[in-house]
Amino acid sequence: MVRWDTILEAASQIGRRNFRLYTIVLVDDEHIELDTLRHYIPWSEMGFEVVGVAKNGREALTRVNELLPDLVITDVKMPLMDGIQFAETIKKSMPSLKIIFMSGYNDFAYIKSALLLEASGYLLKPLDMEELHGLMAKVRQKFEEEERTRLSSWALAAQYARELLHEEQSHPTRTAELQDVLGGLLLFATDLYTISVITIDMKNVPLEHMHSLPLTIKAFHQKIQRLAAANHVLTVEWNDHRYITIGAPIPSQQMQHWHFELSEICPWVTTCVYPDHVSLEQLHETYTQLLQHRGRYLLKHGSGHYSVCAPTSPPGLDRHAGLIQQVQRLIEREYGNALTIDSLAESVHLSPNHLRALFKDHTGNTVHEYTTQVRLESAAELLRDSELKIHEIAAKVGYDSTSHFCALFHKKRGLTPSQYRMQKPGL
Repeated sequence: MVRWDTILEAASQIGRRNFRLYTIVLVDDEHIELDTLRHYIPWSEMGFEVVGVAKNGREALTRVNELLPDLVITDVKMPLMDGIQFAETIKKSMPSLKIIFMSGYNDFAYIKSALLLEASGYLLKPLDMEELHGLMAKVRQKFEEEERTRLSSWALAAQYARELLHEEQSHPTRTAELQDVLGGLLLFATDLYTISVITIDMKNVPLEHMHSLPLTIKAFHQKIQRLAAANHVLTVEWNDHRYITIGAPIPSQQMQHWHFELSEICPWVTTCVYPDHVSLEQLHETYTQLLQHRGRYLLKHGSGHYSVCAPTSPPGLDRHAGLIQQVQRLIEREYGNALTIDSLAESVHLSPNHLRALFKDHTGNTVHEYTTQVRLESAAELLRDSELKIHEIAAKVGYDSTSHFCALFHKKRGLTPSQYRMQKPGL
């Protein structure tokens, strides 16, 4: 049993802090134990919140797949499916999920199994509150370290990209390093990217707005960083008023949506997007073309517009590139409907196997991976900008199963659809 005296003592000693609450699912077959764990331990004081419970491993599989928590605390000995079996099963689909085991027995076999599963901890019952608090502090610290590492990786990627943007000639080593870092950051591993240049046109800012311009630029910077983080896009800050974005291939309407959001803060922003997906070797050349197009566009139309750069075939793409881009555009238009490799192949007069091979060669992704990417990007937009229910959004972007949609969304975004929607005021 949980020691009530230590619970009350610890609750009085732990100060309240403002930080994100990491989510927990509790698993125990003893009703009283489970109720005590859920309601009488000050989880929020430790930086956590209980979002669900389960009475055995089998039930826990369902709950975890539905709720997608950050952490599971589970008893070891349970009917139907014990804690070790549960962990072995769930780790196959959610390898990064953190798990803490509880047991009334100091059993070496269980501890060994927990170590093999890379458990975050092993607690003996009755729980000692001081021990629990110490372990939860370590787990939270691990979460925060992982977040800092991720942010450091983004900064490193931006540094590499900045160097490549300066290089007129391709730099194979730096290109490979940037490709490596981006592979661990973007939603999908890819060899081709969407590139855009977003600029505040300082010369067109009216005199009456000059006094508030520093605050406008600060708000603009914060907004573009939030958009980039939410969409897993690398943003390279060139100076106070120009940004280059590098992301996995995304629908053009997604970038247009970015432009509209940014122009609400700063009406003098101009966004130029390159129409084709390019490799990192083509980064400098693509950036140069975007700047040239932007200059011509400003002379003709003035600032404050969204523009797609005039198509120029990047070097190195073979005669099949146009067909692959045609398939990508079709997916971007029809992602809400049932798409099959057969129908896509038929649209460009290729066999399904030939399309699979060409698509993978040109984009680095399978057709299925690209379709999933487009659907999840659209879902993220709907979560931000609509009041549709989760199951309605799932259906709208092409998923019959809401649970499957939620699992995919969490896997790619690190948040459940509900958690992502709760963040939308800050985007």
